[in-house]
Amino acid sequence: MYSKAKLLFNNSEIQSINNIVFIFLCFILIFFKFNKEKDDDGSQVSTINKNLPGIIKTIEEFSDEQRYIVRNFKHEMEKFTEERSLETCLQALTLSMQLANIREKLLEAYKHYSALLENELKNQQKKEKKEHHQNQ
Repeated sequence: MYSKAKLLFNNSEIQSINNIVFIFLCFILIFFKFNKEKDDDGSQVSTINKNLPGIIKTIEEFSDEQRYIVRNFKHEMEKFTEERSLETCLQALTLSMQLANIREKLLEAYKHYSALLENELKNQQKKEKKEHHQNQ
């Protein structure tokens, strides 16, 4: 997917598209965070089962993009070590910056993923505690 985009857009346009995707992901995660359903007993529970596949897909896409950039970065670094030209240096630097950017996006996605799991675990523990107290 990334290689097709590379043919259509230059690096700064791809970077802008990546930023837009990241902002969109943040809005989706905020929506999921505030989107709650009522449980049978009237308490609010998160909709983790609905949200998790989307976040996992996003993480997988960012991971694929990271692997692609790493491959290109290694290739460009090899070219730079052979040629030592300004052009190869700038290309390696650009890929290095893209790699840092995608890793930041991955980190944020994993933070949201872990927060969802943590909240679900807390809700489950509260539910079990409540059931335990009712059974006593």
